Amino acid sequence: MPVPVADPIVIAPSPTPFTADDRVDIAAVERNTERWLKTPLSGFMLNSENGEEAFLSEQERLDIIRAVNRARNGQKFIVGGIDNPSVTESLRTAETLAEAGAELVRVRIPRLTDNVRGYFDEMIPRLPVPAVLINQPAPGMFGQSLPLAAGSPEMIGAVCEMDNVYGYIAGGNIRFESMTRMHVPADKKFWIGNGVLLLPGAAIGANGACLMFGNIAAAETIEMLTLVMNGELAKAQEMQKRLNNADWLVLSRGAAGIKAAMNLLGYEGTQPRRPSTALSDAENSRLKAAMTEAGLL
Repeated sequence: MPVPVADPIVIAPSPTPFTADDRVDIAAVERNTERWLKTPLSGFMLNSENGEEAFLSEQERLDIIRAVNRARNGQKFIVGGIDNPSVTESLRTAETLAEAGAELVRVRIPRLTDNVRGYFDEMIPRLPVPAVLINQPAPGMFGQSLPLAAGSPEMIGAVCEMDNVYGYIAGGNIRFESMTRMHVPADKKFWIGNGVLLLPGAAIGANGACLMFGNIAAAETIEMLTLVMNGELAKAQEMQKRLNNADWLVLSRGAAGIKAAMNLLGYEGTQPRRPSTALSDAENSRLKAAMTEAGLL
């Protein structure tokens, strides 16, 4: 499917369901995808922190993309994740992701090289599909009071100017990202990556989102972004207050949190992969109450 251009675009990092014996449940992947097709979600981010990418083999990651590609029936679009500071390995991975069905690749700004600009200069023009950069130097550390940021606003903006770059996913440091927004070209996408930051993210110029919360609240995410983009800040503030607690409880437990929320909504979130632990009964009760307060249940 062609990647949409009309804003706001909202995609979600899809969690990976597992069977009781800790295998990737491909049938559940397909059934969840079929349910998401009925939501206003724009597309799927696969091989992400929320999808427990570090717990998956390369073959499992590709199998998941192929499963979503089959189940989406030509609808929405797929972004495949790359997290590798090697130009050669990133290009090889991008080829396999595109062959499996990805229209875009998400590329983390490298954390293990001092030549970040050289990485992008070599890699971006040779990618088989366009790239979406993500500023996520500490995957999984969503609860930091002042999240880390990689690179500089000027460097990120310069890379986003390249022809084969579709856009950029901002990190959680709004101070840093407000400067970055000034350098990312207006014709490239600038997405916020966190539900509790939808209002401030949109206020600094985000025109879309790639966030865990989108799995369970795609319509609310689109509405929030649209309100801010239309200047209806008072309505957006009220909505942000209503959603904050649910998003906070989900995000604080990462993959386990979003899976619990999905289970409450009737998706097959299942459990996180071993040895990660699921939410306790008490945590599930708090999450259920917060989702009810947010109007999600």
